[in-house]
Amino acid sequence: MATSMTWSDGMGSRSRASWLLFIKGDEVIRFGGKDIVGVAVIRGTDFTKNGKWSHTTFRIELADGVRVIGGKDGWETGKFTEGLRTAVGGDPIDRWPDMARALGVSVPSAMSFFRAWRPKAAEALDAVDIQLEALEASSVVDTETVVVSFGGPTNRQIEAGFWGSPKGIPGYEGAEIHLLDPSKGWGKENIVVSGMTGTVIAAVHAAGYHGGYVSVTVAVVPGTLSPVAATELVAEAEPSVETQASQATEPATLADLASKFGRRP
Repeated sequence: MATSMTWSDGMGSRSRASWLLFIKGDEVIRFGGKDIVGVAVIRGTDFTKNGKWSHTTFRIELADGVRVIGGKDGWETGKFTEGLRTAVGGDPIDRWPDMARALGVSVPSAMSFFRAWRPKAAEALDAVDIQLEALEASSVVDTETVVVSFGGPTNRQIEAGFWGSPKGIPGYEGAEIHLLDPSKGWGKENIVVSGMTGTVIAAVHAAGYHGGYVSVTVAVVPGTLSPVAATELVAEAEPSVETQASQATEPATLADLASKFGRRP
């Protein structure tokens, strides 16, 4: 028995695009505002004129057995994967199996659908698999995926540098994630794993108390834990403030000046 539904293509806050997906069997079909043979028929539409927020509301009749997933691109990242997770609930969507599970179809079907619709975003998922393959190829053991979550700091923690300080990886004492450039925040490309062999798969930020919350997914290779954390190595490699000060204030000798200006003393 066919079922009826209504759907609006109005965009969300931050100009996030709306989308509507129909799943029939193992096939994912994106609704583009037209009838889809054997899947959906548009019974009627209503247009609302409101400048930037103008939109069309569709009254749609669905064929038997057709599932529907509707949503908007992610509020935080603007990505479909974030929006899909919001629409269906569940775990973060970092890899192709995650997307297939969220859509309720096979991995090949999810790949075919997403590559045709958003090829650039599909390349990002491919890149994650490539990174993981390279990581596993460097070790005889499999990788383990770990989620590092933090956020909601107190004012005192913020003043102490909470948002720029390294965060430990649960289950691996001495291993941590840290920022390449503290001024750029916890974006995927600005995070590295130190203290053991690993790579960053994804980083998601959610708005909230005192800067919100961050969830960083990393793939690590068990058995590669270093005895000294990277922050300790950096501390040993960099001269202390006292050393820098003594170097900066130490008077130059006549030989030093002669060498600098190319003259004999």
